Amino acid sequence: MTTESQTQSELIRALQEELADKERELALQRRAFEQVLQSRSWRLTCRLRWVAKQLRTIKDAVSGLLGKSQPVDSGAMIEAAPISPAAAMPVSDPKKLFTSLSRTSFESFLVSEAVLELPSSPDPEVSIILVLFNRSELTFACLRSIAETYSEKIEVIIVDNASSDETRLLLDRLRGARIIRNRENRNFLLAVNQAAEHARGQYLLLLNNDAQLLPGSLRAALATLRGRPDIGAVGGKIILLDGTLQEAGSIVWRDGSCLGYGRGDTPFAPSYMFRRDVDYCSGAFLLTPRSLWEQLGGFDESFTPAYYEETDYCMRLWQRGYRVVYEPGAAVLHYEFASSQSVTGATGLQSAHQLVFAARHRSALDKREPPGIGRAIHARMRHNGRRVLFLDDQPPHPWLGSGYPRAHAMLRAFLKHGCFVTLYPLFLFDEEWSKVYSDIPRDVEVMIGAGPDKLKPFLRNRGGYYDFIIVSRPHNMERFQPILAAHPEWFDKTRVVYDAEALFAHRQAGRRKVSGNPMSPRELEGALRAEIRLAAGADCVVAVSEQDGAAFKRHGIKNVCIIGHSVAPAPTSGAFEERTGFLFVGAVHEEESPNADSLVWFLTEVFPRIQEKLGAAAPLTIAGVNRSQKIRELAGPSVRITGPLADLTSLYAGARVFIAPTRYAAGIPHKVHEAAARGLPVVATPLLAEQLEWTDRELAIGDTAGDFAARCVEVYSDPVKWARLRDAALHRITIECSQDTFERRVYDILAKENADDQSSAARFANAGMDG
Repeated sequence: MTTESQTQSELIRALQEELADKERELALQRRAFEQVLQSRSWRLTCRLRWVAKQLRTIKDAVSGLLGKSQPVDSGAMIEAAPISPAAAMPVSDPKKLFTSLSRTSFESFLVSEAVLELPSSPDPEVSIILVLFNRSELTFACLRSIAETYSEKIEVIIVDNASSDETRLLLDRLRGARIIRNRENRNFLLAVNQAAEHARGQYLLLLNNDAQLLPGSLRAALATLRGRPDIGAVGGKIILLDGTLQEAGSIVWRDGSCLGYGRGDTPFAPSYMFRRDVDYCSGAFLLTPRSLWEQLGGFDESFTPAYYEETDYCMRLWQRGYRVVYEPGAAVLHYEFASSQSVTGATGLQSAHQLVFAARHRSALDKREPPGIGRAIHARMRHNGRRVLFLDDQPPHPWLGSGYPRAHAMLRAFLKHGCFVTLYPLFLFDEEWSKVYSDIPRDVEVMIGAGPDKLKPFLRNRGGYYDFIIVSRPHNMERFQPILAAHPEWFDKTRVVYDAEALFAHRQAGRRKVSGNPMSPRELEGALRAEIRLAAGADCVVAVSEQDGAAFKRHGIKNVCIIGHSVAPAPTSGAFEERTGFLFVGAVHEEESPNADSLVWFLTEVFPRIQEKLGAAAPLTIAGVNRSQKIRELAGPSVRITGPLADLTSLYAGARVFIAPTRYAAGIPHKVHEAAARGLPVVATPLLAEQLEWTDRELAIGDTAGDFAARCVEVYSDPVKWARLRDAALHRITIECSQDTFERRVYDILAKENADDQSSAARFANAGMDG
């Protein structure tokens, strides 16, 4: 056997043995990540799949040597493999395991003939800066993460600070990067400044070589920074190798010490999933405009060799009026302290540089919170506006109907008025974060997964934090009131606003009437009193209509605001003759809901009469959440059920007439406002006309099944009446539902003074709520 063959055989045996060892350790690591794997959080599972890819890389290397196959290429190293969670059991040190896996992957790369291709643009938008000093195996993992996660207009600038390990071999096999080789170790800070001088991108991304980009991170950070001249830097979520947070934005205390917000917690808890302004973000992942970097002179060399340089940079940005933003959609997996000779040495440098930092920024630090973990909730974000807690059943996605479009508009109005909003859904529901934030602004904190059982400890932990608590719907006020009564000290400086959304006693009375068992006047009055009594402890009551507002005032509620709907006129352009069919848009969450009753009545009593006159040429489309089996059974060949749709424009543009056959309901019908705003004439019941205070000038109104069918046929067949109803309804929408009016009335809640000097809890007690 030749010397070359002996060497190859020894390498094969070594790789096979190492593969077996790594497979055993990977099994342990899989078990350690069980909790994360079972969560909604896909990012860490992605990193575990990456770990599995390392094993496949070794297998590829072994099989390549045994079978004399083609060299391993980069494509073979980026396939994903699913990983199944296993029962929890002890795991070895994650840093040791990760180093070992990275080392194995890197060595298999070196023995192959592969090269690592990085994206490289002649006109880069982003210049990614990496500073290296040894730890070639971690650098290899970092570079691969760049290659795998982003391929658009970037350049990678690498400064090698005279590494003495295999970094040279890695850089020789690298394509697409701009490499600067220093003859001596210039240390991290000076090397970053050196690299930035060579950058051509509009933005600089500072990235540690012991960090790995997670999918979508650079895109998310860029989306936050682009077109926002008031933002000076964007940072991301830094996740440690054990799956816990290193930081989700960082806090600077009054004495100049710092705290990574959320350190040790799960990375995907609600408190770390919303975008916010922060004191600073870690330089392990920090995106900043190159022009600002140059204006500020880069990192201050007083903090050489490292530590506190990014804190100082962000503080200087704030002093110049630029914001520093934590973007939860950007995340990296971070080894931490990889280039430090020891953790003790790193912390020693941090302590020394804290003194320099504190002396330099004394006046600014005097305005920060004093150090203390209990103050982290107050210091976690830079925000000088009011803080609002919004209690509702679930995130107010407009497509849910049932009052949620209005709640959604209120939430956005609070943000527009400079408020920070925490949304606390009291229903437990299964919804991915991407769906939660599909239409909820990313600046809103959404406490999904907490539910009713955790409301009391949540309010205790955040006692005194919120300026306003908005409680929507009666059943949520019933849940909140006992906490308010038992712990008034938590709400001493907090104003409680009850958003009634509607007076549901009217809905109950309507349902009883339709079912043939009407309420007596005494019963209705008792139900109204019981419901209105819920508002007795509130500083302000928000009613959706003047009628509901008058009912609250009749029963002794003094502070009442009226906030209706915010609907902008956006009429679709289709002409009468270009349209066909009837349209219903509304959510059906249960069989006994008003929308379910209205559709069942329409399909059984009204639609057959319409078809007798118009035939199959006038079909019906039903859009929105539909959980009614009965409606699906009644839908014949002329009825199409679409389910919820993100964009209803094509339906409004194609239909000729909107139907609103509601027989019992409370509040005011958003569905009618929206249809009218989209330029679709509406046939409605007298109940809805009364709630809207509209007449037959804006609506075609039908009471009985025969009347309703006749109005539908009339509007469907008469282009003159169709146009008259359309124009009149659009005029009412412009007057009654303007966004400016809506936002002004939301602001009135923030500005409105109490009618007396009592706290909410005292007012609640004095109202005799127990009886």
